[in-house]
Amino acid sequence: MFNTNTVAKAKLVKNKKLDTVKLVVAFNVHLQTNAKGQQVYAFPVQSKCAYVSGDINATDVLNTLTNACKVLGTTNIQLV
Repeated sequence: MFNTNTVAKAKLVKNKKLDTVKLVVAFNVHLQTNAKGQQVYAFPVQSKCAYVSGDINATDVLNTLTNACKVLGTTNIQLV
């Protein structure tokens, strides 16, 4: 398998109604300043992200992150 050291950023999106989370991973994430002057990461829309999991329990995040590493061929995913 081809492995790359390209940095991917990941975020967890919480679904309050179902009490689950979704893991979203993208390579083209940019650091921006919002209206309050805070530094935030700007992710692309989910259809343009490299990997989007389905709704998972909070306990399954590590397994899903490991699966995303295998699918994307990278070992460098940072949670932001």
